[in-house]
Amino acid sequence: MPTARLPQLRRPIAWLGQVLDELMPPGLVPDGAADWRPDREDAYCPRCGASAGEGSVTPRGCAFCVDRPLPWQRLTRLSYYGEPVDEWIRELKFRRRWRWAGWLGNQLAQVIGEPNDPKHLVVCPVPMHRLRRWRRGYNQADLIARAVADARGWSIAPILKRTRHTPPQTAIAPSRRHDNVRHSFDTEPVDLTGYDVILIDDVKTTGATLSTCTRLLKQAGAQSVHAAVLTVADPKGQGFTAI
Repeated sequence: MPTARLPQLRRPIAWLGQVLDELMPPGLVPDGAADWRPDREDAYCPRCGASAGEGSVTPRGCAFCVDRPLPWQRLTRLSYYGEPVDEWIRELKFRRRWRWAGWLGNQLAQVIGEPNDPKHLVVCPVPMHRLRRWRRGYNQADLIARAVADARGWSIAPILKRTRHTPPQTAIAPSRRHDNVRHSFDTEPVDLTGYDVILIDDVKTTGATLSTCTRLLKQAGAQSVHAAVLTVADPKGQGFTAI
């Protein structure tokens, strides 16, 4: 596994947030969760995650990614970016519903397939720059990844780090998002030779962040990367330019 000791995942919430949560604790489960179900595996493309109709996905991909090289081997999602998950994501990220990450991560864990070798697998969250993490109090990808690892009994490590503070991807036009995250990530000094990695994030739109992180993990020796996210924006939908 890694050649250097990795730092422990930090506490998920700042001390002020902890005090507020003690006074007004948020719920553990999103509103409407009891009547919601994850998307079926055949409802989307396993290469890019875009929604796809029956029979429209081939081994080469769907209409949005056919024959296009993708750095990860597979992508798993819980849902397309639409009701009610779009509102859950906004609440999770911007309205301090951080406790929902545990339930959402557990749901994601149930739809990720069985790995080839669980002993040589590690879960890795997409990192957040320390300034943005300080402002928000937590990195939702950390919390989701921890819930996934706990639910499946897998190892988890913050292999990736954010090296440059950039505008949020939501503030950047989709055509510029790859440039926005270029040279913004790095890896800890690790050797992932022989390991598979499950890369966790909350939302995929253009795939710029996931692509950058995946390439770094492979440069560190990972034999495969499986991207797993809560939701994927439809490339032709309004959410694609709004998130």
